[in-house]
Amino acid sequence: MRYSESTIEDIRMGNDIIDIIGKYTRLSKSGDRYMGLCPFHNESTPSFSVSADKQLYHCFGCGASGNVISFVMQKENYDFVETIKYLADRIHYELPEENYERDYAEKVRVKDILYEIHKKAARHFYDNLNSDMGAHARRYLDGREIIKAVRNKYGIGYAEGKNDIYNFLKKEGYEDDIIEKSGLVVPDKNGGFRDKFYDRVMFPIFDIRGRIVAFGGRTLEEGKKTAKYLNSPETPIFSKSYNLYSINYARASGMKEFILVEGYMDVISLYQNGFCNAVAALGTAFNDNHAGVLKKYANSVIILFDSDEAGTKAALNAINVLVKNGIKAKVLQVKDAKDPDEYLKKFGREAFAQLLKTAKSYVLFQIESKKKKYDMSDMTQKIDFTKEAAKMIKNFDSEIEREVYIEETSKMSGVSKEAIGDEVKKLSDNTLLNMNQKRYMKEKYKTNISGVDDARQSLLYIMATNRNIYNNLREYIKKEELMEDIYIKLFDMIKEKYKSGEEIYPAELVSCFENIDEQNTISKIFMLRYEFNDIASSEKAVNDQVKLIKKVYYESILAGNDDIGTVQKIIKEKNNLEKLHISLRNES
Repeated sequence: MRYSESTIEDIRMGNDIIDIIGKYTRLSKSGDRYMGLCPFHNESTPSFSVSADKQLYHCFGCGASGNVISFVMQKENYDFVETIKYLADRIHYELPEENYERDYAEKVRVKDILYEIHKKAARHFYDNLNSDMGAHARRYLDGREIIKAVRNKYGIGYAEGKNDIYNFLKKEGYEDDIIEKSGLVVPDKNGGFRDKFYDRVMFPIFDIRGRIVAFGGRTLEEGKKTAKYLNSPETPIFSKSYNLYSINYARASGMKEFILVEGYMDVISLYQNGFCNAVAALGTAFNDNHAGVLKKYANSVIILFDSDEAGTKAALNAINVLVKNGIKAKVLQVKDAKDPDEYLKKFGREAFAQLLKTAKSYVLFQIESKKKKYDMSDMTQKIDFTKEAAKMIKNFDSEIEREVYIEETSKMSGVSKEAIGDEVKKLSDNTLLNMNQKRYMKEKYKTNISGVDDARQSLLYIMATNRNIYNNLREYIKKEELMEDIYIKLFDMIKEKYKSGEEIYPAELVSCFENIDEQNTISKIFMLRYEFNDIASSEKAVNDQVKLIKKVYYESILAGNDDIGTVQKIIKEKNNLEKLHISLRNES
């Protein structure tokens, strides 16, 4: 976790959950809780419950659950660290640097000034565009059919002369060293500075929080020896390897599938036509850092690059990066147009919406791209291509996926499906498949046994809310018997809290999990558990839960173990389960 638990807890406690949620939906007091319409799904009858005491919320309609950190993560689509920063800013809490450098305060000061400079520069460029000097820049945007509302949305502007922004920032009172750090100027041969961008249409680049961190400039000097597009250099607030153009608007769209395109105009044209989930890399190849950013907000990506050789190469690279980082990838290439912007102008929004539905699997795209390297009229090359395709197909565990790609490869090559299927089967690693099958058999016991998940959650709730019961239980339950990582982590946290003599606060435990799904699970444990009214009911529940948890754990070991000695030992322990009785009547 990037920040210490005490820092996170300070920030959580400083942001009252009722105040935060009350800004999104109206809450009314109902007993010891507050109720309101759920801000995460449409409903007419309130099913959204907030506990001021526990500082947790739960929707009985859609199942959303968590603490104040979870709420901001879900509602604003921020990741954990972004949420901590947002909530810290809200209460003017100064966060420490990750590594607690001595010069942290100076770094923060410089970054704050750079954010300020970029905001003022963007306003200046915008004013330039809408003045007499920006007439030819406006004509360019008119020619690209970018409407005024979208120009305003993206803050599009115009950079005029070679000293325009430098002189402007000097008048604003900034010193040369900080202006140079902004990347908006470069040293000239006379020992002074000149603007990096001039006579260019300017595209502000926003970070995920909507702050302007850099610029891209499109030249208006067509035909001259100058780069068509120019981006800001690396600065303390901007890295090309981490930033994606329009990521702030794509995140705000709430969609879980993004469209990855090549440039500014494609993104803007898509946005103007209602496709608000498009992003573009900024003057560098799509990489693991970009994928890491995307993974926070999307689970799948449609790659929409140009259809030429360079675009195909870039798409293949993006596929490798996305798949390696666990993001589903599809590929779409427009026909009868050089890029998405031109396609939209030619055929319109509805045609593009239909085109998106035709995006193909990345595997099929890879196979098709591989085919282009072979002469299919040559028998030897046809065989080589088919073998290459089989190598790709054999990596799929799903027989359905294999069958689909085998059929498509057969159509491309003219080789029978049966022959390709035999090749795929031959290439498959039987040892790996057996290991996968064995792992599957073991994993299924984690969730498929009726009631075991509820038993784990209920037992952890009882342990966290009653120290006496925990003291009686700790000798009978081992953390590995809970099997799921999330429950093992919660078990360890409860143990450490009691060991150090600390109070256990449910909302604090939720904050120790950065993944929103995990936060949801932990929150539900404390919002939905049934509290027993007497010791007899508690004792029966605890014994039933412990026996079921141990039974499932033992069966999972038996399913994945071939060692005779281990198997005999586990069978003996499993048979002794019925004799187990945990008494809660002599609490210490």
